[in-house]
Amino acid sequence: MAAVQVSPNMIFQTPGFRRFFTLIFLFACIFFLCGATAKPGSSKYPIRISEDGRHFEEQNGRPFFVHGDSAWSLIAQLNLQETQFYLDYRRSQGFNAILVNLIERKFAKNPPHNASGEPPFFMPGNFSTPNEAYFAHADAVIRMAASKAMLVFLVPAYLGWKGGDDGWFQDIRRAGAETLRNYGRFIGNRYKSFPNIVWVMGGDFTPPRLYRWSVDALAEGIREGGAAQLMTAHCGQASPSGALDNPPWLDFNNVYSYADNLYDVTIIEYRRRPVKPYIMIESIYEGEHNSTPDRIRRQAYWSILTGAAGHFYGNNPVWNFDSPTKVYPSRQPWRDALDSRGAGDMSHLWNIFQSMRWHTLHPDTEHHVLVAGYGEARSEGYSIAAVTGDNKEVIVYVAAAAPRELLIDLKKSSLPYQGFWIDPANGTQIKIDTIHAFQEGQDKVTTPGKNSSGATDWILYLRAK
Repeated sequence: MAAVQVSPNMIFQTPGFRRFFTLIFLFACIFFLCGATAKPGSSKYPIRISEDGRHFEEQNGRPFFVHGDSAWSLIAQLNLQETQFYLDYRRSQGFNAILVNLIERKFAKNPPHNASGEPPFFMPGNFSTPNEAYFAHADAVIRMAASKAMLVFLVPAYLGWKGGDDGWFQDIRRAGAETLRNYGRFIGNRYKSFPNIVWVMGGDFTPPRLYRWSVDALAEGIREGGAAQLMTAHCGQASPSGALDNPPWLDFNNVYSYADNLYDVTIIEYRRRPVKPYIMIESIYEGEHNSTPDRIRRQAYWSILTGAAGHFYGNNPVWNFDSPTKVYPSRQPWRDALDSRGAGDMSHLWNIFQSMRWHTLHPDTEHHVLVAGYGEARSEGYSIAAVTGDNKEVIVYVAAAAPRELLIDLKKSSLPYQGFWIDPANGTQIKIDTIHAFQEGQDKVTTPGKNSSGATDWILYLRAK
């Protein structure tokens, strides 16, 4: 069958009373659940890039810290009542962003159908035949997130690990560039007025150069459809700038790596030119790869203290919401997993950075402040520091396997400092009784031992009195 041109008029092609009733129900849910707060004029979104190119900010200029949760199968797997429960829970934990597939290829109860049994396309894998009922449900999910001041990092056509059957790459390859561009125009036009969307091209795969159009055509089509929200890409454990040759549509970068020492990867992104904001979009998920709580904490703090403008946390089974198809089997229901150790630790991280001027931090890459005690480079116990531009705040993440002595040097500042140890596992603070006069030279401090989780990672926070 020849491909047809996608247009907004395709809404009238929805057949049958069942689909008509579904649409009426969805519109009612949007009205009652989302309310007036979802209107673009009342939102602090869309976010934009700061003048220095290092972080994001709201429309009023307030710095925006991306604190995200991976919810890949949300649109396909959950109904609106379940979606509201999930969003409310994560919002109560401080999360302000979610990473979601617009169309799910594998990880759902009946993929690519949603919970109401609606497929994204009337003809399987045919991007020219969008199903209005499916996308109306997606609209409701995104608007519901907006009503809770949450960004949706939206993946319009997840390619799949190595371009395999868990994604859409093979369907896209068969469809061709123009069909994909038309699909991009369709969703770009549909979502151009949704202020809480951030676009994420690709998905677990960097196509070979011959098929690079599978990313570019979609991104360009979205722009041609009128969508101007920020855009990035989720490549196969690689930086988008490097993997895709820094295409014109790429607004910001990200780190996607499972490396044991994520510091080495993130610092490369910090030093990349031209300067663009970057986030840690994926590393090891809780409940996968034999992860430990301190590993989940470590990769988040490493990212932010090396200049990232935010991060995404992930949990299995939350990201797939009890999909019968799993990469890592789990017997724990997704609702129970919302209250996991990792989610709690990320809430404490959120509270810590919201209480300081995180957007002015610069990584202490040359160890001018953390002079000694940082450990061996490229090891899991490597500790890092960051300092605000005016030297009034210093934060050190101590990724130690045992109590460690740190040598701190703040002689460049003439300010007296007060110090605190912060337990990253419960957020409690321990005041450093001696209140060292760090400005007079070098001083030594030693981590308190085990934290509340039984690990020995700690946060040292120094602020000018």
